[in-house]
Amino acid sequence: MTSTPADPSRFQGDPAELPRDPDLLPGMPYRHYKGGAYAVVGVGRFEADLSPVVVYEAMRDRSLLWVRTAEVFSEAVATPQGAVPRFAPDWPAALACLDFLPRKAVLDVLALYDAPYRRYHDRRHVLEMFEQARIRGVALNSAQALAVLFHDAVYVPGCEHNEAASAALIPTMTPGVDADVVQLAAQIVLDTHMHEATVAEAGTVLDLDLYRLAVPADEFDAFSLAVFEENRALLAARTGLSGEALTQVFRQRRAAFLSTLAQRPQLFVTDAFADCEALARANIARVAGA
Repeated sequence: MTSTPADPSRFQGDPAELPRDPDLLPGMPYRHYKGGAYAVVGVGRFEADLSPVVVYEAMRDRSLLWVRTAEVFSEAVATPQGAVPRFAPDWPAALACLDFLPRKAVLDVLALYDAPYRRYHDRRHVLEMFEQARIRGVALNSAQALAVLFHDAVYVPGCEHNEAASAALIPTMTPGVDADVVQLAAQIVLDTHMHEATVAEAGTVLDLDLYRLAVPADEFDAFSLAVFEENRALLAARTGLSGEALTQVFRQRRAAFLSTLAQRPQLFVTDAFADCEALARANIARVAGA
């Protein structure tokens, strides 16, 4: 009596079976062919048959992870316009100024902005700065691009050393970048502490950092709420207050901070952001008046 050999499993757990797509990096943004925005969490295996899978999350709801086999994730689908990838990399055009870095390095830094307590100094803020530079035709040099990427890489509410720590992190996460570029980028990050430029290249980065002051009133108020949520726990611990009393203390402190900032002859120091001055001052005056 002879036995029939079992069919060999399709997947054996060999590393060579994993997808070799260089864009399948943790944090890499992707766009579904129907338009949805997603980000890769990682590549893994399905326990039952060891088939490679892609784990990803939807940007509209990051509370739930999704899993597809790597083959299906990357396959082409038929549309009226022809075959297109089911998911395609969606690297922001505004990050082209960082092309001197590996994309993995950029994603590693951006991941630092995703801590759950960050409500204002988060990934959106950094990406908005790069996008504003692109929209306004501001060509960031390598040092300025690094400074934008790292300026809030370390952020602890209430800490006076965030900028110094962020600046110190640059050489650790950018091996191979010219030392002079790293040093200049670190100085620009340090300049964001007091928002005063000690080097000429800092002005553009400082203006990008303040851009949120010059948005329409409803957006400005939403950003103020994000600042409050980011600092709520610290402020409550320091004051012993809660509820409306805590909110009122925050409003008073924010109004005082913005009023002090408004005493400067100019909020925005470069020509590319001259149009922001009036709207920013109007927002500050409204908050201070309230």
